[in-house]
Amino acid sequence: MNKTTLSCICVALLLSACGTSEVIRNPTANGYVVSAQYGALNGSWTRASQEAADKAKAYCAASGKQFYFITEQRTGVVGWSPQESSIAFDCVDGNAKPPSVSF
Repeated sequence: MNKTTLSCICVALLLSACGTSEVIRNPTANGYVVSAQYGALNGSWTRASQEAADKAKAYCAASGKQFYFITEQRTGVVGWSPQESSIAFDCVDGNAKPPSVSF
């Protein structure tokens, strides 16, 4: 295997090790869900949580509403598998009382 091929494989692996999902309507509760993940070697739950929260805040801001955090779920094993953060949230009017969460 030559250096060019090895370099291409390494770059592809690094790029596939991180990502953010689209904001989706939560099928089991009120609100929305978004997630982000980073590979075992180049990320952490803190980084994934921040990226997911930023995307959720931007989603709410685009509709003129405020981000309301509901819960976060973290998966993965440090140093072994990707660390993923999934954030459940809702978008509320600035003066509105936060919605009740139903499960």
